[in-house]
Amino acid sequence: MKMDTFLERVPEAFATEILAALPGPDRKDLVRRHGARVKIGAGTLKRAQRLAKECRLLLSALRKSDDVDAKRSFLQGWLARRAQMIVAFLDAWEVEHQGGIVEDFSWVESLDAEKVKRSLETVREQLPDLEPVAPLVYFAYLELPVTEEVLDVEALWRSLTPAAAEG
Repeated sequence: MKMDTFLERVPEAFATEILAALPGPDRKDLVRRHGARVKIGAGTLKRAQRLAKECRLLLSALRKSDDVDAKRSFLQGWLARRAQMIVAFLDAWEVEHQGGIVEDFSWVESLDAEKVKRSLETVREQLPDLEPVAPLVYFAYLELPVTEEVLDVEALWRSLTPAAAEG
């Protein structure tokens, strides 16, 4: 899944959760660089209101941007809180890393669907409390070509919509 596809499909509430997970200085820098900063005003006194509006503006800017690194920056805080998952995937794929950090992403194209499916099972066994959507976020970050073959992407998107949570 390409980052562009992920950013087009991500529900606003989940995108706001992702943005809120970014450490303050990183979030402020990303928001500032993409002209998405929202000043305190009559309609944005509450932090949650500002964050939601900044998220909408940022998503709009990132969707138009060609900067994959900026798009990845958007996901980094949320993924950092799931570092165990990243390490487990990289270990299962036998990718060299230092605590989940890799030098480049050239190896991503060589991952086949079968290997990724096996790794999903392994990671879910190792981390039984992992949110079902977490692998989707990581695979989007990697722009993993076999994402749709190994995950029920439509079901994951439905699980993130408010109507799915209510019904």
